[in-house]
Amino acid sequence: MKYDVVIGLEIHAELSSKSKVFCQCAQQFGGEQNTRCCPRCSAMPGTLPLLNRTAVEYAVIAGLCLNCDINAFSAFDRKNYFYPDLPKAYQISQFFYPICTDGCVDIGSKTVRVNRIHIEEDAGKLIHDEYAGISLADYNRCGVPLIEIVTEPDMTCADEAIAFVEAVASRLRYAEVCDAKMEEGSIRCDVNISLKPEGSDVLGTRAEIKNLNSLKSISRAIEYEIKRQSDLLDRGERIIQETRRFNDNNGRTLSMRSKEEAHDYRYFPEPDIPAIMFDRTQIESIAAKIPMLPEQRLKIYVEEYGVSEVEAKIILTKKEYSDFFNAAVAEYPNYKSTSNLIVVEVFRLINDNGCDGDFKFTPQSLAKLIKMLDEDIITKAAQKTILSVMFERGGDPETIAKDMGLVIVNDSEGVANAIKEVIDANPKAVGEYRSGQEKVFGFLMGQVARKVGKSATPALVREMLLKALK
Repeated sequence: MKYDVVIGLEIHAELSSKSKVFCQCAQQFGGEQNTRCCPRCSAMPGTLPLLNRTAVEYAVIAGLCLNCDINAFSAFDRKNYFYPDLPKAYQISQFFYPICTDGCVDIGSKTVRVNRIHIEEDAGKLIHDEYAGISLADYNRCGVPLIEIVTEPDMTCADEAIAFVEAVASRLRYAEVCDAKMEEGSIRCDVNISLKPEGSDVLGTRAEIKNLNSLKSISRAIEYEIKRQSDLLDRGERIIQETRRFNDNNGRTLSMRSKEEAHDYRYFPEPDIPAIMFDRTQIESIAAKIPMLPEQRLKIYVEEYGVSEVEAKIILTKKEYSDFFNAAVAEYPNYKSTSNLIVVEVFRLINDNGCDGDFKFTPQSLAKLIKMLDEDIITKAAQKTILSVMFERGGDPETIAKDMGLVIVNDSEGVANAIKEVIDANPKAVGEYRSGQEKVFGFLMGQVARKVGKSATPALVREMLLKALK
């Protein structure tokens, strides 16, 4: 039997505020266990949560980046499901009145609807020692501000789910509200997946796969779950609504517990945190802080700058690359040469050297290097040499060119002598060219260029060679 696949996602993204959501403890990845905790995030008696204003602002920015409506009124609730990795044993979240609703994200030919975004606190980390028979709790991550992005069940395959996660992660990175490092757990994904008979309007029973922390894991988990559920349905068995986890080692999902519904969490309004209320002016003020997002930049690069879509998308893979490109073309607006040099040569140097940190040269230096080639001060080969030096140790491209003897001097007399030597040494090729076989011109040009070296521009060599051959 054939089935339609129905997929919805819940993406948890840690907000990049400097402190936690309900206290002033530092919010950062790693560190020695239980060194970033205080009486508030440890839930000591007599302590009360204090809402982080920046975290709320970042949640609004995230919602605007995903085309959501920002609700004028939102409030917090207690989620009374036992959390062994939260000292309170419950989680503060938003259920009845989330901060964002009704968004959407385009992923190619499809639009995925965002049902809601709500703010909540992250849990700590449990470390299980099966040999000793104990579990240890690290509360450093406890209270880190999270947003949960809940989609409608609009995706139908692993590729669409991956495209949505990538689109969301890119927007959050560009907006600088989440670093979206899946390897550090700052963005994680739960997948809700069900199957229904092909063409049916009735949704099947869904399973939820929890805490997927890589795009590869998301894809593998979805593919396995499609096969698992289809095999069960083909045998006439019933799909159980449950929460499952994915085992990266064997590529299988395993049952964890029966799937909870909202009433199982026993939500009720959080009494210790006042509601959040916005007016239009406040939302507009926050929206004004959002930098240009990748989709907007792509349109400008392709339609206004004339950069190829392939090169533009490569530059946009990181906000740092895009900002660097923008600064370089603001200095010297040769858009195509700048994009090509970054994509072909700078990225080659990054790959060859195994580094991807801050560049040792400035966008202004790169712009100057491009301008030097345009003005025939250096050759294309010299440009690559100078760029390698700049990548390794920085420096001014003009100074590097002078120190390395790479500046073109356009020695016309030297070019004329070189052309005479090449013509005298290659009478057969000269005769073929003069008889109409123009393809040999490239050979003759190469011979002259080797003799001339960096003492003349290719344009001058070409011009003088053509005259001599005529």
